[in-house]
Amino acid sequence: MFRSLRSRLVAAFALVIMLSLTLAGSAFVVMLRDYQAKLALNQLADVALPLSFQVGVLERSGSDSAEISRFLKEQAGELRIRVFLVDRRGVIAIDSEGQWQGQSIPVQSGIPFAPVRPGQWGVYRAPDGRELYYVSTGPRELRPRERPGEPNVKTSEAPPANVPSYGVVLAVPVASVGQSWLSLAPMLGAAFAIALLVSVIVAALLARSIARPVAEITRASERMAQGDYDQHIPEGGSDELAKLAASFNVMAREVARSHRTLKDFLINVSHELRTPLTSVQGFSQAVVDGTLQTPDEYADAGRIIQDESGRMRRLVEDLLELSRLESGQVAIAREAVDVGALVESMVKRASRWASDKGIAVITELTPLPHIVGDEIRIEQVVSNLLENAVKHTPPGGSISVRAHVTGRSGSADGAGVALEVHNSGSYIPPEQLPRIWERFYQVDGSRSGGGSGLGLAIAAEIVQAHGGKVSASSDLSTGTTFRVWLPLGPIGAESGQQAARTG
Repeated sequence: MFRSLRSRLVAAFALVIMLSLTLAGSAFVVMLRDYQAKLALNQLADVALPLSFQVGVLERSGSDSAEISRFLKEQAGELRIRVFLVDRRGVIAIDSEGQWQGQSIPVQSGIPFAPVRPGQWGVYRAPDGRELYYVSTGPRELRPRERPGEPNVKTSEAPPANVPSYGVVLAVPVASVGQSWLSLAPMLGAAFAIALLVSVIVAALLARSIARPVAEITRASERMAQGDYDQHIPEGGSDELAKLAASFNVMAREVARSHRTLKDFLINVSHELRTPLTSVQGFSQAVVDGTLQTPDEYADAGRIIQDESGRMRRLVEDLLELSRLESGQVAIAREAVDVGALVESMVKRASRWASDKGIAVITELTPLPHIVGDEIRIEQVVSNLLENAVKHTPPGGSISVRAHVTGRSGSADGAGVALEVHNSGSYIPPEQLPRIWERFYQVDGSRSGGGSGLGLAIAAEIVQAHGGKVSASSDLSTGTTFRVWLPLGPIGAESGQQAARTG
């Protein structure tokens, strides 16, 4: 019945609202009945004084009981109450309805009524079982000494000898007072229905606002399941649903990136393997077919097969290493590394590669402290950056290598060593800069420069494993700069001794 989240929310809100209205209405009825009971007693007390005074006047003027009875019946009819005339023993002498003469008026608890005292009130259980609220007073009192609902006030004076022989008791049925709220039932019911309807409408709007983000996430998830990974959910607000939308967007971006990387992986691996496999297959087929005649031809074929096999082996090894780095399976050594000496050594090696293309290598190295890290891995990072620069610098261009200390130990990033490798003659569009650190990504997409497209990805993973950062910038007129930042890190006693020995 309630299959959707929105319908369940509306039903839950409606149930809570209905229970709240029912409890509030019940409490209102209970309070109203109590208020009406007190109001009825107060009204009886208000008319008791003049009525008792008139009875006293009639009694002192010599009126007989029949005349007093007619007067009480007239007043009872006008006021819509019941009037008793009782003697000092609490026995009813006159009943305005002519039913209970000779009966005594006991208190509800069963304690005998005793002689009526002015200002007394309570509940009278009639002979037929009905209950009545009553208020009694004597004509000698200006007003009752107590009000209904207040503590009884005891009277200690003995009645004078000339006081009237009878007291007046006014009564009203408890049932009529208790059921008087029923006259409000239609209005209460209408108010209940209107309040429930308005509340359900508001609950539906609230449920819609709550369920909308969930529905959007559901639709986006379904589109992702169909292969459309470019999904984004609005993240308005700061509640749990906004956090859920933000988490979904992060997940969607990561899934899209992983899917894009996987596509690039398949495309680039197939491209990288196609050329060496074609060469291996072609020359091996020539050997099998007997096309080759001379020993030199056999030697050339073997050499090509060996080179292409080595190229495929290096590609597989790079892939395995990158996968291990990404999964955190590579143990990073923590030892003192002389970054200055390491960079100088790698620059000398790269200068030999660059000289073959007529590329000038310029270094700007300031005195560098030792850092804590894995020397072999850091050397691999520098080597990959320099190889990438040599590969993308045209003949006659230049490569500049800069290294310096940045920050301080108390700053947000801490102190570290920054390495910049700049090469002229290459340009990377701004929209492609964030992707150059991905595996197999090459700006030109043509493989004309050789390489597998894994060098920068491996360098980025190694730097991040050391707690560092990588970045790049490119300008059409000056070229491209790759930056690596590595934290100095705390050097322990053992690392410090090793640094002293290497220095």
